Amino acid sequence: MKFTVFAKTVILLICLLVPILLLYTYANQANVDMVVEEKQQSSLNQFNYFSSQVDKNIEQLSLYGLTLLRDPSILHYRYMTETTSQYEKNSIYLDILDKLSLYQSTSRWKNDITILLPQAELVLSTKASRTVFNENMLKYPQPGQWQLDEGGFTFFFTDNYEWNAKPATTGVRTVMEINFDPMNIVAMLDDFKEAQGGDPFLYVPGNDPLLNRSADPDLVQAIMENMPLNGLDSEGNHQLEAGGKQYLVSYVPSKQLHGVYVNPIVLDDLLTPMDKSRNMFVTSILLLLALSIGAALLLYRKVQIPIYRLMQGLQQIRKGQLSTRIPVDHSRDEFAYLTQSFNHMAEQIQELIEKVYEERIRSREATLKHLQSQINPHFLYNCLFYIKNMTQLGHSEAVIAMSLSLGDYYRYITRDENDMTTVEEEIRLLDNYLSIQQMRTNRLSYEIAVPQELMQQQIPRLLIQPIVENAVIHGIEPSEGSGHIVVTGMSAKEQIQGKSFNRYSLFVDNDGVTLTSEEIEELEREVNEPMGEEIGTGTWNVHQRLVTRYGHSSGLHFAAIPYGGLSVEIRWFEEEEQSHDESNGRG
Repeated sequence: MKFTVFAKTVILLICLLVPILLLYTYANQANVDMVVEEKQQSSLNQFNYFSSQVDKNIEQLSLYGLTLLRDPSILHYRYMTETTSQYEKNSIYLDILDKLSLYQSTSRWKNDITILLPQAELVLSTKASRTVFNENMLKYPQPGQWQLDEGGFTFFFTDNYEWNAKPATTGVRTVMEINFDPMNIVAMLDDFKEAQGGDPFLYVPGNDPLLNRSADPDLVQAIMENMPLNGLDSEGNHQLEAGGKQYLVSYVPSKQLHGVYVNPIVLDDLLTPMDKSRNMFVTSILLLLALSIGAALLLYRKVQIPIYRLMQGLQQIRKGQLSTRIPVDHSRDEFAYLTQSFNHMAEQIQELIEKVYEERIRSREATLKHLQSQINPHFLYNCLFYIKNMTQLGHSEAVIAMSLSLGDYYRYITRDENDMTTVEEEIRLLDNYLSIQQMRTNRLSYEIAVPQELMQQQIPRLLIQPIVENAVIHGIEPSEGSGHIVVTGMSAKEQIQGKSFNRYSLFVDNDGVTLTSEEIEELEREVNEPMGEEIGTGTWNVHQRLVTRYGHSSGLHFAAIPYGGLSVEIRWFEEEEQSHDESNGRG
């Protein structure tokens, strides 16, 4: 497959743009992945720190309970007897309340501390509503875990860890309960959201998620439905799509609350600058592509089309259509100059070819007239010698017949200046000639059977008679006995160099002297070489006239007859359909 300059240029542009686009796409995706990865790690680190801060506050509240459980005042109050005075009991009671208030105030979170003494059926609490002992206060789950119940987080433990619903029978003397409001965590979620962004919330299995004050409930619901938050025991990140946006969800388990902190961040906001950069690059690529297409079209119009026109013009000149001209573009560029130069060159070639062709025509016509002029005296000499011989022999009838035939011949040849005639006229002259030869000798017989479609074909004058004359002189007369001459004809169609031609043939057969194959080859060679003494003027003359006028494989062709004698084919070709005259292709 051949590529034009335009096709190669377009392929080059594609080869330049496609790798750039692929490399940028790869680099952009790598940058996006790197930014997302860094954001994941940064968000996870920030959220991990937030979780540790929350757990640290909760752990501090848990330590308050352990410290108070071993406080001397509480121990003293727990082991008081009936002998202890009421004053001492009141003093210790007030001291415990003061310590509870002190521990409560030292924490940054709003909390409440409650001490239950089951055996004494006594309640000491920072809550004003919890001052009267009730059996329902002792119905807690397993101690040592923070529980979210009735709108608050509660943590409790005892001095005996074999806790159940009947503390009196297990020897439990003290129950410590610490409670804090979930709004403490909500406040920290609000602070984190304001400082770091996102939409954080806390999810404790079995309870509704604890949201920040400005949380998006739909987003939280989508996360709850698309992420398995139950049983998470490790931190990590997760990407999901909700509300037509892409989110990066960071999650960190809570060691104290047995829940999980969740913070979704909108990735679209993070990737917006990169999207803008990508859009700018795509826009520039499209603009570059449009400019490339424009440049390609300009190249096609200003380079490819002129080159194509020049190629077409050269092909037409090569085919011989010298009148070919290329339209000149008035752009005053290099191709306009080349087009003008091509037209000037074609015009000069056409003028030169026409001059050469005219000279060839004049030369060929002169050659034909010269060859024909050589036949006329040759034939005249033969006739005069014949009349002389017949006169000496006293054949007056033959002399009269020959004289009349000779007169008819010269009347035929001098009738006008046209050197062409029809096959029919040549056959009429031939019949007259053979009649004379029959009168001259009784050993000659002849037969003429030329098809009617050949009779009106135009051929040069005196084309058949010299061949028949040679058949009589060199074929019949040297042989013993009688001789017979047959003149026939045929036509056929042939393809020569892609063109259709009509092939015409006239055959002159005689049964006289038989030539060997070597002699026939020598005869073929002699008619194609300059005339020598070995071959007769008439035979060589006829062959050269045919070759000069008709070309191709026209001329005389010789073949031996199997039963004896020689066959001479007079062959010429004419193009089947000629829509132009001989000057076709020369302007």
